[in-house]
Amino acid sequence: MTLVSLESLVPSDHIVRLMEKHIDFSFIDKRTQGLYSTKGRPSVAPQVLIRMILIGYLHGITSERRLCQEVHLNLAYRWFCGLSLEDKVPHHSTFSKNRHGRFAGTALFRELFYEIVQQALDKGLVRGKHLSTDATLIEADAAMHSLEPIVVYCEKEAYWQQLDEESCNEPEEQQADSNSDSYDASEKKGPINQTQRSRTDPDSRVATRWGAKHRLAYSGNYLTDNANNLIIDVEVTSPSLTDECLSSVEMLKRSQFRFGLNPEDIGADSAYACGEVLTGFMKAGVDAYTPRPQEVPRSKMPQYGKDRFKYDENNDQLICPQGHPLRKVEDKSKPRLVKYVASEKHCRDCPLKEHCTQGRRRTVQLHVDQKALDWAEGLRNSSEYKISQVMRRRIERLFGEAKEQMGLRRARRRGLEQVQEQCLMTAMAQNIKRIVKLSIPNDLFAVKLRLSSNKSSVLKALLIDFRQRGMRILPRLSIFNQSTFRLAVCA
Repeated sequence: MTLVSLESLVPSDHIVRLMEKHIDFSFIDKRTQGLYSTKGRPSVAPQVLIRMILIGYLHGITSERRLCQEVHLNLAYRWFCGLSLEDKVPHHSTFSKNRHGRFAGTALFRELFYEIVQQALDKGLVRGKHLSTDATLIEADAAMHSLEPIVVYCEKEAYWQQLDEESCNEPEEQQADSNSDSYDASEKKGPINQTQRSRTDPDSRVATRWGAKHRLAYSGNYLTDNANNLIIDVEVTSPSLTDECLSSVEMLKRSQFRFGLNPEDIGADSAYACGEVLTGFMKAGVDAYTPRPQEVPRSKMPQYGKDRFKYDENNDQLICPQGHPLRKVEDKSKPRLVKYVASEKHCRDCPLKEHCTQGRRRTVQLHVDQKALDWAEGLRNSSEYKISQVMRRRIERLFGEAKEQMGLRRARRRGLEQVQEQCLMTAMAQNIKRIVKLSIPNDLFAVKLRLSSNKSSVLKALLIDFRQRGMRILPRLSIFNQSTFRLAVCA
């Protein structure tokens, strides 16, 4: 009789064996210790549950029923989860029971994700100097026809009082129109996300991206380190551009506090070039490299821009090119803008009026965060800006991998907390894959040398020295002027 061990059946280069070798999963027991009772019947070990969930995300298994079947059949999965051939695989309902029971209301999955980021920091794979941020839409598990008007419940007395106040303030003509049969209730409708909610997934919101079909969705936000494209932080918000951009500031501050990072700059697309976000980056002491947002000209005739007007700090006013002041005017309809208006007399007699305005007087609107906008504009002329814009595009690879291979294109479950778990576990699986790949010994990397014969001996000695120091050689070496050469080395 021949005895076969499960250990001998798992190949040495299998992903689960490399994960077990290069990742320390002991933090699972530490993070879940307070969630399990020491009394009663033994529960399914948290190591088994979390490892099975991780396998599902690594291989894009979105169904927990199918995940249990795959672990039951696949010997490598059994070995990674610590299950022998005789052990029974946990029932698929165990995941839901723990998710809605002991794991509910906790930050368990975020803490698990941060543990993996900390291991990457300890290995020197995250440098935290140059960061990038972006967001992607995650389709909610709900249809558009599930939307229904928001019903606000209130007390009977408060409701009658509200009706009395509305009837008193309403003009007589409008009251007559409202009592007639031709009254159109759609006139009181506002934005769809303020007036309607999905009865299937109330936490989801309608994504109204320009040129795209309206759909219920969430927004998954990533903060990545440019050195090895590892994910530092994750946040799930509504698909609003404002919420997406503000979440990047929160993720940046959280990473500085959690890991003690001191980033120098952060790269993002033009959607993040808004005043409130740039002010947050500026206060955090991080340079923000964002493209200039596209402006739609209001007139075909070229006019003087805001840069032609100088700000008088002592009198809080603007000075036009002719030296005339523009006084500050309050505009409550636009609280984020500061309005400056010129005198009609000065504009009527001005020789530069045709180059300045087509109206009776010139009006200039400045943002309340204009200082941050000007600060970001000055950074766009630097060489670091071009490098940051090239590096930030690599975050799209993470989104593509997460959607095509790990099932992030659509939410697996309903609710903000459940989508947050999905995004965190997806990012955790992506980081684990990269940590394993970057931790492979140097002899597994193919180094291609295109050198002349008189330089080969020198480079061989350098390569031996670099390997002895534990450095990783990138696959390409460049030669300049046949006499000097540059080695691309990652410490």
